[in-house]
Amino acid sequence: MDHIDKKILRILKENSRLSWKDVGEQVFMTGQSVGLRVQQLQDNKTIQKFTIQQSYPHLQIILFYMSTSAFKEFEDLVKSYDQIIEFNKTTGDTCYMIKSCFDNETLDTFLQQLLPFGRYKINQVLKTII
Repeated sequence: MDHIDKKILRILKENSRLSWKDVGEQVFMTGQSVGLRVQQLQDNKTIQKFTIQQSYPHLQIILFYMSTSAFKEFEDLVKSYDQIIEFNKTTGDTCYMIKSCFDNETLDTFLQQLLPFGRYKINQVLKTII
């Protein structure tokens, strides 16, 4: 990946709805050339998907520590909630990191269902910087 690819990625992160022509004007390339580069970035998995960034009134980061080996059951439970934004298996001190958007009542219900699998630490996001 060269500096032009990196610039294309920065532009698309800011606004992925731009046409290839509009992106090309910012990187001094034709729209067709930008389209080819974006396709290569998709083919090599640098770009995995195009999406939107949604705003949430409540946002939590839950670090989960397993005390059982029921990983599949735990993962199936977490994935069953629509409020889960991101769900990652991690290395280090924790086993999982969950990014969620629960209201307080639903969050309490969710956390109660997690308890048989282990313990958690939860952080509420106060303000998104970037």
